[in-house]
Amino acid sequence: MSLDAILGHIGSAILVAIPFLLVYALVIREVRRRRDRQAALAAIAAEMEALREKIEMVTTPGVPGRHTATDLGPVTAEGSAGAGFLGVAEKRAMILLMRRALALGADALVEVRHERGAVRTGVVRLAGRAVTLSEKGQRDPSL
Repeated sequence: MSLDAILGHIGSAILVAIPFLLVYALVIREVRRRRDRQAALAAIAAEMEALREKIEMVTTPGVPGRHTATDLGPVTAEGSAGAGFLGVAEKRAMILLMRRALALGADALVEVRHERGAVRTGVVRLAGRAVTLSEKGQRDPSL
């Protein structure tokens, strides 16, 4: 077999292999993206769980069974994420809202709601009131 024939076969093999190698590279890149995305979602979930142990969050004017001792005022937060990931944007906004309330010394966030306004794609704005609660043993006298 001559050198030209061998090079011709190698060239044909390379032309056939290139599309498969490109597809393989794209698949590997997508697998890495998904793994990174799952790790980011797990980190967000772990942070939310840790914050929920420190501060209560309710949509009602008060925490059921607890008396509001001090109203520390309104708190707002925005969370953003790529298109199609509004759940992630909402979780980021919740985390930021809880952090801001904790920085004020709050035990709870009440009247938590989505704020309307200049809504941008992929952005969620949350608002609520930061409050401190009475001691755990004391029941709300209004109940």
